[in-house]
Amino acid sequence: MKDLNDIFKEVSSKNNILKKIFLIKDLREIVNDVFNKYGFSSVEVINVDLKTSTLFLYVKNNYLKQEILFRKHKIIKTINDRIENIELKNIKFAGGVNK
Repeated sequence: MKDLNDIFKEVSSKNNILKKIFLIKDLREIVNDVFNKYGFSSVEVINVDLKTSTLFLYVKNNYLKQEILFRKHKIIKTINDRIENIELKNIKFAGGVNK
C-alpha cells in the first residue's frame, strides 16, 4: 500500500501547484542542511520560480547575503546534487535586507 505522501508526489508530476508545494517543502530541509554546513543559520526559503529555476531566500543581514553571493555557484551545485525535480540556476533575495 502506498503512503499518502507518495500518492501526492505522483500527482504533483502533472500539477505544477502540487509540484511547487513539495519542492518548497523539500528545499526548506535541504537549504537548512546546506546553510548550516556553512554556518549560516538565519536563512529561509521563501519561494521557488519553476520557469526560471530561481530560489528566493530571506536573509536577516547583509553579511549573510554577501557570503551567500560569494559562494553562490557552490551552494547551487550542492543543492542541485540533493534535489530531484528541478535544477536551480539562480538565487535571489526576497524581503529582509535591502534587495
